[in-house]
Amino acid sequence: MELATQRTKWLGKSWKFFEVTSSTQDEAKKWVQEGAPHGALVIAEKQTQGRGRLGRSWFSPPRKNLYFTVALQLPSSSPPLNTLSLLAGVAVAEALRSQFNAQVFVKWANDVVSSDGRKLAGILVEGLKDRSGIDWALVGIGVNVNLTEDELPDELQEIATSLQILLGRKLNRFQVLDAILVSLENWWEDWAGQGIETLRKTFAQFDWLKGKQVRLSLPNGEKFEGIANGITEKGELKLTLQDGSELCFAAGEVTLRSLEIPFKA
Repeated sequence: MELATQRTKWLGKSWKFFEVTSSTQDEAKKWVQEGAPHGALVIAEKQTQGRGRLGRSWFSPPRKNLYFTVALQLPSSSPPLNTLSLLAGVAVAEALRSQFNAQVFVKWANDVVSSDGRKLAGILVEGLKDRSGIDWALVGIGVNVNLTEDELPDELQEIATSLQILLGRKLNRFQVLDAILVSLENWWEDWAGQGIETLRKTFAQFDWLKGKQVRLSLPNGEKFEGIANGITEKGELKLTLQDGSELCFAAGEVTLRSLEIPFKA
């Protein structure tokens, strides 16, 4: 683990490693209540109850991928918590692009995907207070690193991918973790100190949904269709509807759609 954290200044300098655990989010949550330092890292070889957004399970085979959570103490004034998922997505995408030449993109709000939209990494951000009432964020990240096509379950074959599949070679997982942690630390410092304007500009370069016709499903079941048009300063998705009006959404599930008669916004 020291090899994966030697280039960071503070992120991941304190860490816990588990061969098997329910989820790194659960372990990080316990650690915060016990007095974890800012930037604490929890990493596991296997999760028995790994989860993603909306309570979904996360496919977590051992010794193939990365499953980790960083515990971050929130500054007294910071951008909205939901923008942290965008920060983590940009950090992962930037690290994989710059260090491994992987052509990956960020899909609002919580995924890193390949050019064809198959999911490579997922992000789960949860807020909590410690025993002193201080606000923390748990940023959980799962990255498919060395999975082959035939190791993906049938139900994931069409919607998931890995770095090995994209690059055609196995990677050292600790080198991948190192690159992500360095990028995540840099982006956190910018986010905590400067807000999300720089983050928005970089997200725009990596934005997989930009200009695509999509369907957005809200948690209450309501659905909207339109063209994805970037994000707001609060990290909301901007959606241009068929009548030309624009709505902004803080949460929701986005899927691509194909129209019989395309329209332009």
